Amino acid sequence: MPTLTNCLPAFTAIGVFVLAITLACAPDTKISAPHDPMTINRIAYIASDGQLVTINPDGSDRSTLTTGEIADATGRMGGIVAQPMQETRLYGWPVWSPDGSRIAVSLISGSSPSNAEMSVQLLESSTGVGGAVFVNSAPLTIAEGTPHYVQWSPNGEMLGITAATPEGLSLFVIEANPPDGAAVASSDMPVVRGAPLYFDWSPDGRSLAVHSGQELMVLRLNDAGTSFGLLPIGRSRSFRTPAWSPDGITLAWSAPGGDSEALWLGRPHDRDYPPLRLAEVEGDCAFLWSSDGRVIAVADRQDEGSPAYRRLRLVAADGSAERTIREDDWVLGFFWEPNGQRLAWVALNSEERTMEWRIAEGDMRQSESTESDDAVGGLRFSPSGETFLMLAFFDQYARSHSPWAPDGSALVVAGNQQYLSQRRNGSGAAGPHVYVTEVGEPGGLRDIAPGGIAVWSPR
Repeated sequence: MPTLTNCLPAFTAIGVFVLAITLACAPDTKISAPHDPMTINRIAYIASDGQLVTINPDGSDRSTLTTGEIADATGRMGGIVAQPMQETRLYGWPVWSPDGSRIAVSLISGSSPSNAEMSVQLLESSTGVGGAVFVNSAPLTIAEGTPHYVQWSPNGEMLGITAATPEGLSLFVIEANPPDGAAVASSDMPVVRGAPLYFDWSPDGRSLAVHSGQELMVLRLNDAGTSFGLLPIGRSRSFRTPAWSPDGITLAWSAPGGDSEALWLGRPHDRDYPPLRLAEVEGDCAFLWSSDGRVIAVADRQDEGSPAYRRLRLVAADGSAERTIREDDWVLGFFWEPNGQRLAWVALNSEERTMEWRIAEGDMRQSESTESDDAVGGLRFSPSGETFLMLAFFDQYARSHSPWAPDGSALVVAGNQQYLSQRRNGSGAAGPHVYVTEVGEPGGLRDIAPGGIAVWSPR
């Protein structure tokens, strides 16, 4: 088995533990390699009974991928030999593979809280066949109701998994196509340990930009794929998730610069390229690249004690232009359309205590006055608990949980639709539902299923 080793052990002196790990994760069953590219256009969600379901955007062809069944002798779920389990099995936080052929999903199982087990399951998106690839050493969560954060490498070969361990918040890297049949345990050594902890895969799937505590670093796999080299970048608390450009050359982060905080662009693998101070930011900020690499959306002026930001801007990646989308408003999060032409952002209506999707054009030549204040599809909603967490940490979840349809025609969200006379939260007695709202005219809205979290397939 190949191992990942720290090439710069002296770096642990500044408080980030970079440890040797085994790069061999395998489920308790063989999992097939990714399928050929195909159109999927399905939504994965967690139903009210805690099971993983996929469905068409119009609410048809509902397919439940998980049940409370035990595995057969081969480790596969289901089949005529499966028997009911005397335990609870609750799934959460589904993440599509880049080609859409598989779904990674968290599982909490057990007959009581004292013997609960947490794991990451890797399942075929068409059949639900699969098994565990990662098992927690202790029933600890990274947030309420959230056992893990999982992000596929863009090439579909690896999974980055953030999990809580008795030693602290930890990042593990495991293979998505393992050579043998042993699931990785969180008792094994992680790549990085520290809190808070955010990361982004490079487009080629061979580098990780990691922000742990105050430390920003890049981990790079060697040519043999056997170990990570570590490159320290800097220290900052003013942002969460670093962001690779779509070509994988440039990394964006925030750090002090001059008289204020600033957004910086650097080339970690090119020591001859000094970091560029791209734009000034005020207070804590979050940022995401457009898919064409020409524009970076930046939210700053975060409201103290709130996940909301007061300003949303577009900044040209070459520093040539800047456009303000919203100022002195309440921005909960934003997500680029897959083709990079538009930005969907969530506005908070503080008076009505509701949220709504808004759309902004990604063209730097637009003016603020041309942006619409209309809620997409007329939907005003209170988010489910999972949706609220996604929005509160949207710059991390944008890498793994896109609300956009693959063709940019619609958005999906889980919560409760709100009317002016309603004041319940998104997880009230009625329970959250999954809504699909069309972005273009006439802007239709569909309630497709009860569910607490929903994510669209990448294709």
